[in-house]
Amino acid sequence: MSQLTHTELAEYSEDIPRWVGAYAEALVSALGHPRRLKGVFDRSSVPMVLVDDDRNHIEGNTAARLVFRLSLGELRRLRIDDLTHPDSAEAMLEAWSRLMVIGCVAGPHRVLSPDGSQFEASYYALANALPDLHLIAFAPAHWPESELAGSVELCDSPLSVPLTPRELEVLDLAATGCNGPMIAAQLVVSAATVRTHFEHIYEKLEVRDRAAAVAKAMRLGLIC
Repeated sequence: MSQLTHTELAEYSEDIPRWVGAYAEALVSALGHPRRLKGVFDRSSVPMVLVDDDRNHIEGNTAARLVFRLSLGELRRLRIDDLTHPDSAEAMLEAWSRLMVIGCVAGPHRVLSPDGSQFEASYYALANALPDLHLIAFAPAHWPESELAGSVELCDSPLSVPLTPRELEVLDLAATGCNGPMIAAQLVVSAATVRTHFEHIYEKLEVRDRAAAVAKAMRLGLIC
């Protein structure tokens, strides 16, 4: 799996609207509470799908079915691959690999509908949102954030203690799919040092794990 450089990461983040980070944090906060997460899924004005380990569609909320113009039965016969434009196929597979490593990814994607129409989208994906199911929230690019956010908070909340440049670098690498040893190798530090950085990151962001840290940092615009 190829890793994004910091230059590529900066360009990549420009394509990701703030609603993605807002929904990311809302979804991560619902992990471990299946009924709450399913409520977010069902009621969301943002299109969302649940897919299995083979990228088969298992569920799609009303917004997603309307975007694709497919019934739930029709959607269940398709994989993510079937709704991906060929130009985005390689990027989709790389993003899927990162999702399986870090637990969440976000970015731009080109969708190809069964009727041949296509559109540019932004998405956020969360691995194992429900047992053996991965959740993807997406929307056509350039949709107004006010229509996408709904009740999800979009305003930035400054941290009482800001992240240091090195902590942001650690989060940047984590967001590209790097695990602890890979981050240590990239930064030429020990694995213990990376663990300490993550402990400080969790404390400052008031989260419990890496996926939540990445999600909140996304909402705050600190990383993509």
